[in-house]
Amino acid sequence: MKKVYALFIIVLVLLLSSCITITETSLSIKLNPGVDTIEVGETFNDAGASANYGFRKLNPIIISENVNHMQIGVYEITYQIQYLDFEKSITRYVTVVDNTPPVLSLNPGIDTVVLGKTWIDASVSLIENSLGEVVINVEGSVDVNTAGEYVISYHATDINGNTSHISRYVTVVQLSA
Repeated sequence: MKKVYALFIIVLVLLLSSCITITETSLSIKLNPGVDTIEVGETFNDAGASANYGFRKLNPIIISENVNHMQIGVYEITYQIQYLDFEKSITRYVTVVDNTPPVLSLNPGIDTVVLGKTWIDASVSLIENSLGEVVINVEGSVDVNTAGEYVISYHATDINGNTSHISRYVTVVQLSA
């Protein structure tokens, strides 16, 4: 009985498979979900693509890829699948952006000055993720002839319009006689 049942299944599968028409519409390719927008300098992890012909899983190949994670722009990765006499491709667009402001930190310096003595601005250090040009504007001044607290502000703007600021507090003190 088991042999008859198995033979019946085999004949049925052969009959059904002979009814299937081989067409290009049975071949499909799609992008796997992934992160397609990254910050400049970040590593891009390609989620890839998947393909199948009917129920048969296939492995697409990358035929072109030009992602530069260190340069702002839109890049393409093109995947292709070939099966039987059919071929399909799909393109992933990867956008590299710069939304991160420059990072400023105060350089170590002497920020308490005796009245009448010279104060030297130690300035700031800068880290910029896009490696592009950054403009730093300095606001404020220190009057070493007048005791008090002074604020020096540093404002940085990168080529993509991201800004940051940091302030230095300088105290001018009068020594008691």
